[in-house]
Amino acid sequence: MKTRSRKTTKPAPSKETPDANTSTAKELAPSVVNTPHIFVLPKYASPAARIITLPDPASSSPNRYFVCPEKGFFEFTKIAAPKKACRSWLLTPERQAKQEIADDTNEGTPKEQQDDSYVLEKPDMFVATPVDPLFIILPLLTGGETGSYLTFSDFIYTTERRGLVQLQQLLRQSNFAGLEKKIEGRMESVCDCLDMGDGEDKMYQLSTPKLAAALATKAKRMAKGRLPASMEDRFVKQALETPVLSIKREDSSISIAADDATPGAESKDDTVDASQTPTTQTGDAVTSTPATSVAVSPVEDKSIATEEVTGLLRVRTALEFLIISYMPTSLRTAIQDVLKAPTSPVDFAPLDKHLDFVAGLKKQAQALRSLSDNISRKRSAEDDEEALDKAEAKRKKKEEEEIKKKNTSRGVQQLAKANTTGMKKLSSFFTKAPPKKT
Repeated sequence: MKTRSRKTTKPAPSKETPDANTSTAKELAPSVVNTPHIFVLPKYASPAARIITLPDPASSSPNRYFVCPEKGFFEFTKIAAPKKACRSWLLTPERQAKQEIADDTNEGTPKEQQDDSYVLEKPDMFVATPVDPLFIILPLLTGGETGSYLTFSDFIYTTERRGLVQLQQLLRQSNFAGLEKKIEGRMESVCDCLDMGDGEDKMYQLSTPKLAAALATKAKRMAKGRLPASMEDRFVKQALETPVLSIKREDSSISIAADDATPGAESKDDTVDASQTPTTQTGDAVTSTPATSVAVSPVEDKSIATEEVTGLLRVRTALEFLIISYMPTSLRTAIQDVLKAPTSPVDFAPLDKHLDFVAGLKKQAQALRSLSDNISRKRSAEDDEEALDKAEAKRKKKEEEEIKKKNTSRGVQQLAKANTTGMKKLSSFFTKAPPKKT
């Protein structure tokens, strides 16, 4: 027989044998507030290269740049995974080199304490891409008064320039003397120069036509071949797409057959001989065409953009990207006016003509679409009227039935439910009696 007993208590663990859970547990290190970042820097960069803060050419906001005395300026392009993708970076040193250092310095240290790996929560990466020094100094060139010439030192080393302290400190070093000459050379390509002679420094003033020509050269280099896939699809293919208004049939033939033709009903009169086919003479050539076919000559499709038009659209897209991304706000309108002028470094007349033609086709397609929409609306309105008429008749019939039902008495309603099969109607008892036979 089973008896009720008290719950047995476990003996308290002894101090000599520690708990297995507490012995294997490992505390995680606290998260770092200022997490490190991953940078991909140019190969064979100078040891004197530095990361400095400069104002952005377009927005004037502080931005980071990698400056090398030999390779020039580099801007950091952020590459990140989609937000929906749960990814991270696992950073760890080379195991072989780490093991050698551990053997020499920390012989008695456990492996868990020697591990200096790191996990980054955000999988972001910053790639240093080259940038023209011209874009860095453009905000400085626009600061002077109109019609005034200034030297290179006046543009760069003026104390009134905000955000250029780190650049001024680098250029004053002897290692960056070559970089200073590169910057001055880029200034000469977009400025009107004035040489005073007698060993004095040259004086510069920004020239908008020269700057537009330099941007056009860069845009042609970018558009050589094809633009990136995202820009090509959005700004080139979509802009040149034309709506289909009609289908042209080229070199087609339409055969004609009798509706009442039956198998075996063919005769000599119905056959057409090749010698009896009509001929069409055009110039010196004679072409015979069967009577049962209609030939259509191919027509050149003007809606298809040529290579010249496509290339000009790529150049314009690259120019707009450069103006928006690297031009100060005060220069954008002036540069766009120069590019639209007859003396523009790039002739966009064929592109504008083709875009006007495409816009006209789109207007025609829109008009046809609106016409078809009106017709469909008219048909739908007629269908709606028929449906309304049917609904109104159904409603009236239902109302009449309800009124009739209200006027009938309860006895009549009960009699209507009775089974009257095989019974004579009440009216049959009130008919005239048949005449008596005499």
